[in-house]
Amino acid sequence: MRPSSLAKREQILEAASMLFVEKGFTDTSMEMVAQQAGVSKQTVYSHFGSKDDLFTAAIQCKCQRYELADLFAATEGSLRDRLLNIGRRFVSLLLSQEARQVHRTCVAQVDTQPEVGALFFAAGPQTVIAGLTEMLEREAEQGGLRLEHARHAAIQFLMMMQGEAKLRSELGIEPQISDEEIDAYIVRSVDLFLRGLGAD
Repeated sequence: MRPSSLAKREQILEAASMLFVEKGFTDTSMEMVAQQAGVSKQTVYSHFGSKDDLFTAAIQCKCQRYELADLFAATEGSLRDRLLNIGRRFVSLLLSQEARQVHRTCVAQVDTQPEVGALFFAAGPQTVIAGLTEMLEREAEQGGLRLEHARHAAIQFLMMMQGEAKLRSELGIEPQISDEEIDAYIVRSVDLFLRGLGAD
């Protein structure tokens, strides 16, 4: 892809992300994205064939910025340190304003447009679950974990990481938990997870 084409793609993704967050999936049109990005509607369609494709790409783009895929592939350092990095980055993503607003939008539209939630799940949570599952499978093959069901273990880890902070954030409960308390919770959760899987 040429630099100019790549730049336009980034412009479109930035515009789409902002509009999906502000207006939701239903009330965001491809024409609105084109206007916000400063490109033609034809250019938007040339990069993303449909609004579904654009929404999926926007979610994936936000996830990529937290570099979770890189953390899943990392091999340097202890498993504990790598899981701590994953946990911290994952929680930062969950607590970001954009992630919270998109999640709220999907939940609000679940009865009228359940396909939006399905798109969000496939582009975001399902991708993260798959990446962590593969990482845990590699660790089990190397003998560092007693693993009966890698995907279940990955889901258990990710659910543990959410903790009280995500619940309070979703419900708008103040005061929010401090960064220090969140990190202490992540550390204890990682240690509990590893003990449960008999990590060396």
